[in-house]
Amino acid sequence: MIPFRYHLISLAAIFVALGVGILLGGTAGHSWITQGTKGILSNMEAKYDRALKSNHELRQQINRLLKEVARSNQEVVQLMSIRYVDELAGSKVYVWQEDGNVAEQITQLMHSVGMEVISYHEGNNWGDGVLLVVARQVPLWLREKQVNSWIHVVDVPDSPAKQWALLEQVQNRLAERKGSREKS
Repeated sequence: MIPFRYHLISLAAIFVALGVGILLGGTAGHSWITQGTKGILSNMEAKYDRALKSNHELRQQINRLLKEVARSNQEVVQLMSIRYVDELAGSKVYVWQEDGNVAEQITQLMHSVGMEVISYHEGNNWGDGVLLVVARQVPLWLREKQVNSWIHVVDVPDSPAKQWALLEQVQNRLAERKGSREKS
């Protein structure tokens, strides 16, 4: 059996070695740790500065591209108005939306080709124009009406291609209605 005094001496030696290790590690390794930390921090700061600069450049590029897109959209709207103004100017378009508000994009689009935009309320007459129904689903009160007198628009046209397609549909419906009136 090992006497208690050897246990006590070995325990004391462990604590003395631990203290000496902490002292040596704290004083001798301090400059090495500090230099390594400073190097890591300077690398991280340099990467952060590069990322900020890149982010700023990308924002400027996005702003330039957005301006170009807006300019292109204006040119397309002008082309649409030239294309459809003779046929649609003076016509009326009635707009019904689920939330009750007429979308600004639709109003601007129709005004750009000379059409009059009228907010439609259920039960009114739209015999002198075309009804645009802006809704996910066609309302029940409209399902009994003739299909060639109204147009179902699921989403407000937000791109020039969708706006062009909507104007084409409006033009076709007005031409169909005019042709059916002339036949009767």
